[in-house]
Amino acid sequence: MRVFTKYLLFSLICLLTLGGCKKDEEKEEVGKGPDPSQPVEFSDYSPREGSVRTRFYIYGTNLGTDVSRIKVSIGGRMLNVIGASDDKVYCIVPRRTNTGEVKVVINGDDGLPLAEHIFSEEFTYVPRTSVGTLVGKVDQYGNSAVVDGTFEEAGFNNPTWALFEPNTNTIFVVERDRLVRKVDINERRVSTLITNGQASFDALQTATLSFDNDTLFIVDDNGENHKNSVAIAYTLRSENFRRVHPYLYDRTSYACAHHPVDRVMFFNTWWGGGLLKAFYDPTIGGLNSKQLFRVGGNSDMKTTIFFHPSGNFAYFLEGGCVYKSRYNWTTKELEAPIVFAGSQGSRGDVDAIGTSARFGWLYQGVFVKNPAYAGQEDQYDFYVCDVDNHSVRLVTPTGEVSTFAGKGSPSPDGKKEGYIDGDLRLEARFNKPSGIAYDAVREIFYITEMNNKRIRTISVE
Repeated sequence: MRVFTKYLLFSLICLLTLGGCKKDEEKEEVGKGPDPSQPVEFSDYSPREGSVRTRFYIYGTNLGTDVSRIKVSIGGRMLNVIGASDDKVYCIVPRRTNTGEVKVVINGDDGLPLAEHIFSEEFTYVPRTSVGTLVGKVDQYGNSAVVDGTFEEAGFNNPTWALFEPNTNTIFVVERDRLVRKVDINERRVSTLITNGQASFDALQTATLSFDNDTLFIVDDNGENHKNSVAIAYTLRSENFRRVHPYLYDRTSYACAHHPVDRVMFFNTWWGGGLLKAFYDPTIGGLNSKQLFRVGGNSDMKTTIFFHPSGNFAYFLEGGCVYKSRYNWTTKELEAPIVFAGSQGSRGDVDAIGTSARFGWLYQGVFVKNPAYAGQEDQYDFYVCDVDNHSVRLVTPTGEVSTFAGKGSPSPDGKKEGYIDGDLRLEARFNKPSGIAYDAVREIFYITEMNNKRIRTISVE
């Protein structure tokens, strides 16, 4: 019995000793402060300028290794301290850092400043445009669902179309065939406004806002080749965009666009790729339509429509082609279009001018004013989602096509798609981006992605 008792006591002492050693090791991993018997000195920092996610270093002696004691700021903006050794502190420059003085504070054991230094030369922050993520909860397997709630909770199923409403800082998102969602950026909350069952919708397609942003027009693929079903419906701001009313009875449609000046409604139909104009018909006491022309010949096709802010012309997107149609201010009608960029029936991924360029599948685009074009007849670039090429393409007023964002982070597999935030071309990846909207005041693009099931942003950080 004594032998067993001695053995048990010995085992307990060993365990306590090992536990104490482990605690000491854990304590050492936290890091240590500066040696109090030696002065803390700061010699330099680098680099002198940089953008978001730039690696930033402070150099000196006796700086310690406990990152919790070290505070680094640029122009008053705190940096995240990643690591430290006695002669170097490693940080990462965060988003929207200011240009300004570089300040370092190292606290002592009591939490009060032990050493403090402000470098004489300021750091210059260089803003860069990059891709980020606004909202969209997705699990580790890439699955998501329609979930209303805060930005941390909300999910999407098939977000394909986006409209930005500046008065309330809101994005309207169409989940094709099913829903219209409201993304409240101020409240950081997502809600469902309209479901497919309202107004006898068969398969919701796209939407457009009226010139005053008070009416939201919604287009339906009703699957019919007659004028007895609702093709376009509308909902009003005064009704919180929740009650849906019939606007126009017509054939299957995929997109509509309000002329920004004359307020004439144009829309398309699948049948023969027709482009139609809505007008008031006194014989029926309501809206009727007439077909103006067929886009791309006589083929059944889905086209989307986008008016230039001046109202002088509109672009039609169909597959891998951008068509341009002039607006006749006398007849108040669009004229038969020409191919402006890309090639009808030819797909690819080529940055070039006009018909030498190649696209994959184009869906939504947006006009953005370019200050560099001041004084020119056309001051707007056209940004368009190239779904199959997983990128955002840019079309200038002269028809020059380039890749604006996406297909970054080159990898051995040669894939273009993915989900990566960061530099527009070097890092960022999309997976079937389809919808794009623009906030001209804050200079932010909002992009919906079919496969990533998120809303991404392109903005100056």
